[in-house]
Amino acid sequence: MKKQHIRGTHIEACPLVLGTDYYGKTIPEDTAYSLIETFCQKGGNIIDTAHVYSDYLPGEKHMSEKVIGRWLRQSCKDKELGKSLYIATKGGFPEVGDMHASRLSYEEVKQDLEESLECLQINSIDLYWLHRDNTAIPADEIVGWMDEFVKTGKIKSYGVSNWTAERIKEARKAAELQKNTAPVASQIRWSMAVTEKATREDDTLVEMDPPEYEYYKNNDMAVFAFSSQAKGFFAKLKKEGGAYIKPEGKAGARYFNEQNIKTYEKLQKLSQKYGISEMQLALAWLTYAPFPAFPIIGCKSTAQLEDSMKTLEYCSLGDNVIGEFKAQYKESD
Repeated sequence: MKKQHIRGTHIEACPLVLGTDYYGKTIPEDTAYSLIETFCQKGGNIIDTAHVYSDYLPGEKHMSEKVIGRWLRQSCKDKELGKSLYIATKGGFPEVGDMHASRLSYEEVKQDLEESLECLQINSIDLYWLHRDNTAIPADEIVGWMDEFVKTGKIKSYGVSNWTAERIKEARKAAELQKNTAPVASQIRWSMAVTEKATREDDTLVEMDPPEYEYYKNNDMAVFAFSSQAKGFFAKLKKEGGAYIKPEGKAGARYFNEQNIKTYEKLQKLSQKYGISEMQLALAWLTYAPFPAFPIIGCKSTAQLEDSMKTLEYCSLGDNVIGEFKAQYKESD
């Protein structure tokens, strides 16, 4: 399995990243430990969390980070941090319950960052994400804060989550002019399945689209894709009596449309031909972007995780399988 260097960082990244939302809540702590262990055993080396993860559910706050922190100490994996294992977390998330109540200020980000370090029981974060944008704040102010956090050693590098390409361009330009540390990566909703605008429940999310894609391509910027498995859409889609049945839950609500059904049919043909599941093909497809791309996988069981991690076997298929699919995809889309 070939790792990829994230430009502007010390990180040599496995193509797949472990998502850890709901750890310590709907995913019990012992299950979370098993998921992290399995991920590392299968070659994974970036664990992605957020200070707000699990806070939208009742109970103790910041559980995802706390669970990961306890696992690091219990497993002694903290000794590998920054070398062969990397922690990414996020701060500056809006007030829970009101996505437009921005918390993107110097004091709030600093507070989140320091609390994250305490929860994770570590001294520095490998990759720190600003969880949402606030376009009312000039980009030069924001990169100034982040440069301070890098220089004081609290973080080693930073990226932005749910920022448009236009704002990323502003931030990188400001960093260049001020000789400050620039954002090195973007986290965006992106999968092979496209969502209908009417189903987008949160207008503060930024999704991959052609203009965004062109920016990353032209600037060779690393992208971490969340919802990369489209809530399991390609695994859950079934046909009965000649008609496709809308999957239950978010997979169906967000992704059940004609374009995604056509994509599924192409995936299904290659799946039958090569013995690779539709989901594994869809994940591998993202890693073939013309810029560094890292799908984030969020699994509830070790069986699901092991199945997703098999994708690593197919991330170097080249023109054999992925190339064939790319040809099909471009012919009609």
